[in-house]
Amino acid sequence: MRISDLADDAELNIRLRVTGGEGRLARPITWCAPTEHMDPTPFLSVNALVLTNGMGLNVKDYRIWDAYVERLVAVPVSGLAFGLGAAHRELPPGLIQACEAHGLPLLELPPEVPFVLIMRHVEQAIAAERYEELRRGWELADECTRLAADGHSLAEVLERVADAVNARVAVIDHNAFELVSAGAARAGTTRTTLRLPSGESEQFRLAIEGIGSNIVLQPILGPVAAVIAMQLSYTLGSHSPLHSREAARFMEALYEDRGEPSAPLRRFARESGFDPDGDWGAVLIASSEEVAPAKLRAVAWRARVGLQAGFTTVRFMEEAGLTTLLLQHRHGPGLLEATRGFFTDAPELSVAVAESLSLNELPLALQLARRHIGGPGVHRAPPADLAGIVQGLPSPGLVAMCQRLLAPLSSDGGSALRDTFDAYLRHSGNSAKICEELFIHRNTLSYRLRKIEELLKLDLSDGEVRATCMLALGIVAASR
Repeated sequence: MRISDLADDAELNIRLRVTGGEGRLARPITWCAPTEHMDPTPFLSVNALVLTNGMGLNVKDYRIWDAYVERLVAVPVSGLAFGLGAAHRELPPGLIQACEAHGLPLLELPPEVPFVLIMRHVEQAIAAERYEELRRGWELADECTRLAADGHSLAEVLERVADAVNARVAVIDHNAFELVSAGAARAGTTRTTLRLPSGESEQFRLAIEGIGSNIVLQPILGPVAAVIAMQLSYTLGSHSPLHSREAARFMEALYEDRGEPSAPLRRFARESGFDPDGDWGAVLIASSEEVAPAKLRAVAWRARVGLQAGFTTVRFMEEAGLTTLLLQHRHGPGLLEATRGFFTDAPELSVAVAESLSLNELPLALQLARRHIGGPGVHRAPPADLAGIVQGLPSPGLVAMCQRLLAPLSSDGGSALRDTFDAYLRHSGNSAKICEELFIHRNTLSYRLRKIEELLKLDLSDGEVRATCMLALGIVAASR
């Protein structure tokens, strides 16, 4: 219900004397406020239609009328309806002048039009509008529910919502970071937020920018907010459309691969939307037991959505406490620089960033990044480590050779000698660390090392021998 609706209704016989400032006739009316106070502002609220006979303002001084109108505009009210007959036979010139000066719409009510008629008319019109808004809201929620049920993404659902309200809508987290948005702010830049029913662990809101009227916000968007919250929860979970069966199968195959991509691995890459011959980026996000799974999912999803601004193809896979992102087709800043900004409010998470020039490198690069997950913060995974080099040597003959080299250490059927040898090589012969790890005495360590030299017929003081044995242990472990 707007001022223009009252002026255009021929049955009411209302005369519009002052149109007010630009857009004032389109201002909504929220309720009618009959009053004869010289200063009614303590009893008014935004967009009220003031009804008065001017009984307390039977004056000719323009300054009094100007102050009266100025107070109404400060509320601001939607307009002023002045009834003739009770105290004034015609509109006071000072009132007309003041309304023109302050841009306040002024309606003239003839004596035969009582206030109760105007009030009843406005209330009925507002009730009809509210009913229509509620109907539109539930129809929009029903349509968005069908979209979500048919597998459409959250972004596509938001596009439909943006079209319905003719504004820009976005889902934002508790730090006002936009996770996904749709539409454009056509009616201005005013921003309003509506809380999504997303639980207490993660607070999400629906931000609306450029909406034409705050009145339609709750009736129209209230029902669909629940749909958006449900799909947001679905998207944050492991059944997100980005978490496709093809992407999960591809990443699981990458983690199981030992550095020699097979034809199925290349096929899996294509089925997931990747170019098998392109460059690759990877971001591994891990959390400790103290971090709520909901927070890890929210931050990881925020990173996924944000990285799409710099990478055309983004896929992910979730495990307990770990999310792996794979990216291709860069058209923005470097991966490490692009990644840091998404974790400033989650410093407790451990994030490893890796890049590969080919699919041949990718399995080993992922496994290397996974081994270097641990400390908090965003880190670049090293280009290679000993375990990665060993995992890149899958020759069956080399594995058999290493197994034969180390076989004497298991001649007694136990693993004590092999465990001792492994600890000795990893700790570079540091007796204190070896004994602490194995819970043995120095004398026991000395005895076992002599026994190892006798069984392997090797001199452990030779650095090349130690390096060879360390590689052999790694190759045998990688082949299991």
